[in-house]
Amino acid sequence: MNIKTIIVDDEPHARRYLGDLLRKDEEIELLEELKNGREALAYLEAHEVDLIFLDIHMPGINGLEVMQQMPEGSSRFIVFTTAYDQYAITAFEASAMDYLLKPFDNQRLTKSLDRVKEQIELRKEADFHQKMIGLYRDFQDARSPQLTEFVIKERGFEKVIKATDIIWIEANSVYAELHTQNERHLYRVALNLLDKQLSSEFLRIHRSLILNTRHISKTSYQNNNTYKFMMNNGKALLSSRSYKAEIMHRLGE
Repeated sequence: MNIKTIIVDDEPHARRYLGDLLRKDEEIELLEELKNGREALAYLEAHEVDLIFLDIHMPGINGLEVMQQMPEGSSRFIVFTTAYDQYAITAFEASAMDYLLKPFDNQRLTKSLDRVKEQIELRKEADFHQKMIGLYRDFQDARSPQLTEFVIKERGFEKVIKATDIIWIEANSVYAELHTQNERHLYRVALNLLDKQLSSEFLRIHRSLILNTRHISKTSYQNNNTYKFMMNNGKALLSSRSYKAEIMHRLGE
């Protein structure tokens, strides 16, 4: 772990003391020691920083004001340092990671650093999780939405079914039942997902039925907002009322 760190304190001896302690930690990369809030804000505008040791009581722009004026979207960890304990509650209300009351020793500083490191690791894990979710979504978006064939595993063997050979598809529990001219095959997929991956030659006519329009031999309206489709293998499929609009659009009516 490499924690990019700065110190902001108007007292030279306080900067030196804290700097000497921080250099003993191999995971801390001490970038800069700044003497006031104005310098701190200018530095933060131009540099990536993970951790700030920030004195509260400084002339001009104090530590709390520095925190309030940080660049938008800043996600740095802040440990406030001060000789005035009356600022403690205010510091924690400002979402500080920790509060060091001067004079503090190496043991107290180590405890504060351990707390920061733990939070950095948790953030990394969360960032990694979000990155993996993003990669998965990119992968899904990059995939072709149109299935041209189905790979069916039956009795230890694989069989490829071309989408053009499918006459209709019917929901069957957690499977889609693929019907060809003389066979039927089970393919594990939700019908709603499959509907999005099929080409425009397929038409959803029912919550549990999708047909291939290439295999329709005859279509007739049933006078009750439903349609009857005769397929070229002699199978009759009846639509549901809720799909009337989509069917009419596809039939050009």
